[in-house]
Amino acid sequence: MKFRITYLLAMILTSAFSFQSYGQSVFPAKQTIDKKEYLGLTLSNSVPEKYLSSYWETYLEKFGKVKGKRGLYTIEKAGIPSVSSNPVQLTSQVNSEQKNQSKVFLALYVDGSYVGNYSDQTYKAAESILKEFSDYASVREEARQADEAFTAAEKSYQKQQKDIEEKTKDIEKGEKKLAELRAEVEKGKTDSAQSLLDLQNKQKALETIKAKIPSLK
Repeated sequence: MKFRITYLLAMILTSAFSFQSYGQSVFPAKQTIDKKEYLGLTLSNSVPEKYLSSYWETYLEKFGKVKGKRGLYTIEKAGIPSVSSNPVQLTSQVNSEQKNQSKVFLALYVDGSYVGNYSDQTYKAAESILKEFSDYASVREEARQADEAFTAAEKSYQKQQKDIEEKTKDIEKGEKKLAELRAEVEKGKTDSAQSLLDLQNKQKALETIKAKIPSLK
């Protein structure tokens, strides 16, 4: 129990530091998407691109209808009150430039211009979106990894149970065969004793008949 409590505390502290590092990894950036350059913000994250894309698409759904294709996501009229009371044109891309390092680029077109000036209030609101997503993605990834670990443990347990059942059946078959062999041995002993008695009787009969043969001397 003490170990389990210590382990859980360690996981909580690790997660807390992870969240902090995710928040610090948000910065202004430019990115070319379909030959068009966008101004926006980038979040660096260690979650594999495959899973980060899935988490990001799910997260974006709270802002409106998401159109997604191969890591590129758009919302024509996103509802993001913290950024603007007017509809926001959202363009985003998830990719990875190196192993164990994924990137979420977010461009928000608000009231005729893109959010990208660090000093603007809209920038801080956009930054908060990515920071909040970073926390969300971290928890989702921990849940995914825990689920994978559980599934692996479950498969291992099921394999062991199947192996036990197969060996138990082999033992039962062996015990049944052993019982049959023992019965055959006992029957063989009975038959052998009867055969010995028959042999002894025939030997006596042979000796009796031989004794009756007259001598030729």
